[in-house]
Amino acid sequence: MGYARFRAAGWLPGVVALGLSAAAVHAGIIHVNAAAPSGGDGSSWATALNDLQAALTAAQPGDEIWVQQGVYKPHPTNRAVSFNLKNGVALYGGFTGVEQSLLQRNPALTSTLSGEINTAATTDNSYNVVRAINVNSTAILDGFLITAGQALGGAGFTSAYGGGLFLDASLGNSPTIRGCTFTNNAANFGGGAIYIVGGTITIDRCFFFGNRISGSSGTGGAIGLGVVVGADLTLTNCVFAQNFTLSAAGGGAISANSGAMLKVYSSTFYNNSAPTGTVLVGAPALANFRNCIFNGPGGAAAYFAVPVSVQHSVVPGGMAGTGNASTAATFVNAAAANFRLASGSSGIDAGSNAAAAGLDADLDLNPRVLNGSVDMGAYEFVASTCTGDLNKDGFVDDSDFVRFAEAYNNLLDRRGDFNADVLTDDNDFVIFADAYNALLCP
Repeated sequence: MGYARFRAAGWLPGVVALGLSAAAVHAGIIHVNAAAPSGGDGSSWATALNDLQAALTAAQPGDEIWVQQGVYKPHPTNRAVSFNLKNGVALYGGFTGVEQSLLQRNPALTSTLSGEINTAATTDNSYNVVRAINVNSTAILDGFLITAGQALGGAGFTSAYGGGLFLDASLGNSPTIRGCTFTNNAANFGGGAIYIVGGTITIDRCFFFGNRISGSSGTGGAIGLGVVVGADLTLTNCVFAQNFTLSAAGGGAISANSGAMLKVYSSTFYNNSAPTGTVLVGAPALANFRNCIFNGPGGAAAYFAVPVSVQHSVVPGGMAGTGNASTAATFVNAAAANFRLASGSSGIDAGSNAAAAGLDADLDLNPRVLNGSVDMGAYEFVASTCTGDLNKDGFVDDSDFVRFAEAYNNLLDRRGDFNADVLTDDNDFVIFADAYNALLCP
């Protein structure tokens, strides 16, 4: 066992099969660091730009913008200015400022796009922190906390809808949105966090917390789907918690208006509130929820203000639908916004694998299916894990070896970076080999 087994398999540390080097980086990377001195050109972390707007202006199709942890604002004073996504430009957050690969990012790091401009009051914040106007899937927003957008005006469409992100895909194009947190955004009329005008959109691994509708007739505390052009929205591995509306129109989490198509997979809804439809309000042409968890006040009758199809989901008190469970799920610490399932919770290993087809990872980037059956909600339950247990099954065995070898051959893949030096190298191999010898997590 141990080193002898690795040698017998023909794999030795120090041999990088793919021929990649730690210096291999994309030629079109623009580095941004809010704390960098003026005068940088963005070509490296050492010469990073300190202005994200300048980076977006300079970016050309095929470029990536890497944004170090810190706070970035669309404009110091002008509420109407937003960060505008561009076709062919990928915007990535979550860097410390030393990475040479996207695989080295740490999801726990926070690159914040904030609408908190002018005074400390919210009445003069940015209307929309980010805008995506008829851009396609090559426009990428990945790994950001988006906060304090206040679309509380009334003079124009964008000034009253989508405080965090105003997304107009009415010409059929749509950006790529994943790995983002939307919190404390507001709007008067639609979509406190995100408002969507038309298009076919997928939002993956996003967390919506404490967004709201402040107007007297608005809907969709977190997400609003517009009425001008029907939108087709797919949500996967998302959490909606404590989003709300102050209007009687309702839709604490989502509003999906006439003609909209809504498909929600492996997502968690907790304590969203509204006078009607704490989860969903509107008249969508289709509203399907699969492998989801619902929790909070009101029960099934209050969650949905319109007919919906709910299957393989936890609905406290019960709801008609294949595979639904009526016993409320329990979380690790809902008060601290930790909506991972607690040991013994309903929903563990109770979902539909067919409904999870194509979902490789959960909100934590853990494997989406463990123990043979997918869990309900945004997170897979991880019963026992330890250093080296890369597939989270409680063992350090050959399946983990395959994943570690992939990371080691890449060098810059953080999955095998056990000593947190931003490289998967020989030092990590020693750590992995010790864990592999033990086989079972303690």
